[in-house]
Amino acid sequence: MKKKLIASLLAAAMLCSLLTACHNSSETNTVDVESTDFDPKKAVEDYEFGELSEEEKNYTVEMGYFNCDHMCASIIGEKSGIYEALGLKVNLTKSPETVNALISGAMDVGYIFFSKNLMSDDSPVYQAAANHLGGSRYLVVSNDIDVDDPLSIEGKTISMDAEPQVNSEWRKWSEEYGFSFQPEDYDIVAMGQKDAMFALKAGQIDAFTCCDPYASQAEFEGFGKIMCISWGANLEEGELLTEENAGTCCSYAMSVAFRKKYPELARRLVYAHMLSVKYLYEHPYNAAMMFADGFDVDPYVGLRTVYMKTVAEGRTITWQWSEQTMQNNEDFQTQWKDPAVPEEDIIFAKDSMKSLELSNEIFEEAGVPDFDEFIKDSVEDKFPLGMTFEDWYNAAKKIDNISDEDAVDITDTATPYLNENLEEE
Repeated sequence: MKKKLIASLLAAAMLCSLLTACHNSSETNTVDVESTDFDPKKAVEDYEFGELSEEEKNYTVEMGYFNCDHMCASIIGEKSGIYEALGLKVNLTKSPETVNALISGAMDVGYIFFSKNLMSDDSPVYQAAANHLGGSRYLVVSNDIDVDDPLSIEGKTISMDAEPQVNSEWRKWSEEYGFSFQPEDYDIVAMGQKDAMFALKAGQIDAFTCCDPYASQAEFEGFGKIMCISWGANLEEGELLTEENAGTCCSYAMSVAFRKKYPELARRLVYAHMLSVKYLYEHPYNAAMMFADGFDVDPYVGLRTVYMKTVAEGRTITWQWSEQTMQNNEDFQTQWKDPAVPEEDIIFAKDSMKSLELSNEIFEEAGVPDFDEFIKDSVEDKFPLGMTFEDWYNAAKKIDNISDEDAVDITDTATPYLNENLEEE
């Protein structure tokens, strides 16, 4: 993998947005997310399944996901017809309470952030598969803040972690940009990231930390700018997120009781996750429309988000992890001193091994293919790392048979730094 493929992208993205105008979401076109020739029944033909019991056939799986682009496979499984093709009845809920719902048994499976409190031997939830490598979270600032002067955010009202001094993400930004990591140097408020986006737009706060699509939406509408990106890894300039340098940010978690009671449903849900991730890479244009519809954002924001997840950052959405990604988690969180991240908050590699072993066991039982081989065989030649947003967009349209007339118009909205000729860097 070329280390300098996206040096210009990372540098520009982490310093500022180059958008020059506000945009109205009604100016862009959308497509019917069910209009492509993808056949979910054909997509599942290559896999062997066990028989569903009568109880399993009639059972409605409760699935949750957080309000974050890392969780996009959940929406794809529903909107592509994958769940239905696998004989799954799924009730999909976007909720910040997904972890608590899994623990209580109110939900059966969910897309969540990799969680230390689910690592114990007696945990009612296990992490059945990987979902996202690295961080890719953002510090978004108002237009009144000078992104070329990071110290200008000190003293501002920011929606972020209440204890930034022991937050790995904030400490990394502080180290790279030179601003204070101490809470007393900011007016910290607590709110959900979508609410924070609206608060920034209304001028009630000066900055907020978030996942996408909210950073991209702020830039798209022109009321905010990305100042910093957290990769959840110590990357060299232009380096992409891989299993060698990034930890596991998010997981596909499942209730232990659910797996024991409904083994074939559990097995098919692992397939559903894998097939949804495959769809994301193989049909990225249509996946972006599904994402935009599910997250209620402009189609352009959906396109930009999927491009970042599958090409610009690396192949960050995945279904498998490794011992190395577990160790990378620990290394990233234990590098800070004075103060250090509290030991009770650190996900140590040794504590993560149970999740890795369970995941490998499930994959072996289900016959889930190797993620890296899938990328090499089915994605690399169509969407190579380093391709520009515009080239990716044109290739994605062609694969899903999207006409220029029906496609989202990116000519006036494409963020300039995404269209730089990255191959020459």
